[in-house]
Amino acid sequence: MVSTFHSLELGKRGLFAGQTGVTTAGNNMANANTKGYSRQQVQLTNSPSLNVWTSGEVNPGQLGSGVSVESISRVRDRFLDRQYREQSATHGEWSVKQDTFAKLETIIQEPSETGLRSAMDQFWGAWQDLASEPDSLSARAVVKERAQAFVDTAQSIDRSMTQLKTDLSDQLTANIKEANDYLKQIADINQRIQRIGVQANDLLDQRDLYVEELSKLVSIEVEEQANGMYNIKLPSDGTALVEGGNIGSMLDVHSNNSGGRLLGTIESLKTVDSYQQKLTELVEGFVFGEMTVDVPAGSVLADGTIVPAGQTSQVTVKGINGLHQLGWSLKEDESGHAQPGAALFLGDEDHFSIASISVNPAVKEDVLLIASSLNSESINGQQKVISGNGDLAQLIGKLRGQEVTIAGDSHNIQRFFESMVSELGSQSQAANRSMANQEAALMAIDNRRQSTTGVSLDEEMVNLIKYQHAYNAAARVVTTTDELLDTIINRMAAR
Repeated sequence: MVSTFHSLELGKRGLFAGQTGVTTAGNNMANANTKGYSRQQVQLTNSPSLNVWTSGEVNPGQLGSGVSVESISRVRDRFLDRQYREQSATHGEWSVKQDTFAKLETIIQEPSETGLRSAMDQFWGAWQDLASEPDSLSARAVVKERAQAFVDTAQSIDRSMTQLKTDLSDQLTANIKEANDYLKQIADINQRIQRIGVQANDLLDQRDLYVEELSKLVSIEVEEQANGMYNIKLPSDGTALVEGGNIGSMLDVHSNNSGGRLLGTIESLKTVDSYQQKLTELVEGFVFGEMTVDVPAGSVLADGTIVPAGQTSQVTVKGINGLHQLGWSLKEDESGHAQPGAALFLGDEDHFSIASISVNPAVKEDVLLIASSLNSESINGQQKVISGNGDLAQLIGKLRGQEVTIAGDSHNIQRFFESMVSELGSQSQAANRSMANQEAALMAIDNRRQSTTGVSLDEEMVNLIKYQHAYNAAARVVTTTDELLDTIINRMAAR
């Protein structure tokens, strides 16, 4: 026979189920905007039924005993979670690359009136102006200023690239530390989840949030164990990062990974270093690179070479400095002899760096040391520069289209720089396209994930009303049972 108080127990269970549903819906609504929160659901199941026996020992069926709260679980789609982590790593990698290319474009500033190409064009133009007025001191002063502007522009770009590499290195160090902190926190939460022994929804959400943040930094593979703990490893080589509650390997700059901001930063460092090296090679070729020029017929060079009349002669020199020193300046020594052109630029030719070059202080002090002539004559035993000769200035002015040895190969200076700028522009556009594609893919996956995991206030309001009615109905069962018991206990006893 069923207990007299069976209906009270049934109503009590209904009250508990309704209250749990109301509380869960309220908790969902309260955390609708909480980062990393997963919508929770109350899993209800009917309580074990009771066999009802008659006096004749015939079993007519079972009597329900109400509802039980089986669990309060998170709503997650692990397939979408895995897709999101994979896409997040790729997105993180390209976000760093895109930002680096954008900064490189800002540093190089091409096309612009303040970039390196403009500085070179103005330098060539100053020499062409000097060729028109070979004896002009003001034209020589402009050559000096344009040479200084070229050096300043090249060094400014070089310094900016060095600073960008420093920033990327600092960013890499910070990202590695951040990633290792996430690994420690994930291992710690694994231990706490194991100690609790039940579905700790808040800890699970917190762990998944750390895993998602980690996936932005480095490509990872996540395996959930039967005990609820996560194992995390690098998919590229299988290196274990987290094994249950323990740390496997900590990340460093040599970690082999296939994505994330760490890989993006490492590759960005290589990219900046590559463009800085190309810039260095360009400037070194500009100043010291070997070139072959056609010297006009009848020229008398400062090294003693005399070009016969009626024919040109090819001369190989080492950069602008070598060519400039073949000419004659307007400066005379104490004996009255014309002096050769001084070295226009100074720098360490054996261990060249852009930071080491400078305009010759002697030239900056006295522009008479700038040569424009390739001819001289002997007058009363003294070698004198031929006034009005601008052959050297004309040759230097044409060097923008000259083949020069750059990094062991022959290149046109102007086309080498244009190729460098074009390559940067092409890579930057490719990075922008890849970034746009990754953002669209990541957003699509996240939207699908949020449709499952995210909190819908409208849906939770419906659940709130549903559980409220269930609670009221269960309360009515308890009230009705109480009235029945009151009849049995009080009214029947009074008769």
